[in-house]
Amino acid sequence: MDKVLNVEKKKGDPERLDGQVTVYAKIEMEPEDFITMKHPVASMVHGGLIAVQGNYREQTSLRDFLRNEMGISLDGDGVDDELQEMIEGLDGLEAALDPQKLRDRLENMADIEEFIPTPAKVVPFYSEREILSQPGDVYYAGSYKGIGNAVLGINAVPIIYQALFREQQMRSLHCEIESLISQIEIGGEPAGPTHTVTSLAINPEELLLKEYIPSMLYQRVDPSGFVAAQKQFRAFMRGYRFNDDVEAIISLISKDGTPEVAEYRLLELYAKKIAFVQAEDFSGAEIVRREIDQLKGKDV
Repeated sequence: MDKVLNVEKKKGDPERLDGQVTVYAKIEMEPEDFITMKHPVASMVHGGLIAVQGNYREQTSLRDFLRNEMGISLDGDGVDDELQEMIEGLDGLEAALDPQKLRDRLENMADIEEFIPTPAKVVPFYSEREILSQPGDVYYAGSYKGIGNAVLGINAVPIIYQALFREQQMRSLHCEIESLISQIEIGGEPAGPTHTVTSLAINPEELLLKEYIPSMLYQRVDPSGFVAAQKQFRAFMRGYRFNDDVEAIISLISKDGTPEVAEYRLLELYAKKIAFVQAEDFSGAEIVRREIDQLKGKDV
């Protein structure tokens, strides 16, 4: 396989990124050296292998990473206790951080989240075969003599990976939008849905974000087309238990003017909440609901 900056793709479609990625490197050190090493990630190295994983399908921000990987939510009660517990597990300078100040800083990141890379998580593996059996794409970041350089190498790849994956998603959405616009221009109307949100073996979040919500957004230029798109959306949502979520999505899209960034984020969150509800993951749905309420409090 081709290498760029000594990085080799070991598994995955070369033409399309999966969104889930594992990156590993080899460290050229004697096994006994790892036993005496005091580097904070030395315990995660086995057989000279060190790896990180990122899930950029489900985690689109630092906020998502903290919630999914560390169990820390920046919403609702108890956040200070969660941050305090995290900080107590840190060493050195980080241990002196004030939980409230850290929370304030993280909350203030909301406006620049898209510029902050979503972290990858260091995961222990015991063999290269085990690494190559992981779902999604797998990259080999090369061999290093220094553990610090290996850590830099495996963490650099996910930053580029998530940027390319986001671009891939945007291109896909752009193509779908162009198709919808073409339907409007030729006077076409989408066919009725062949499934509903309660249907088995569907991804409600993906269908909402790639079909029904974009359709309503781009049919707004034509009142009759917008009414038709709403009917399609309502038909798809038939059987969903929280009608307020359905009405909230329509209300957001019905607003005059171009939607703001926060409004697009709310649409994404509603789609995520609906998916959690349909999966009967009510703790996940509650976390998203709190994030929705927090975002609505910002004069949205």
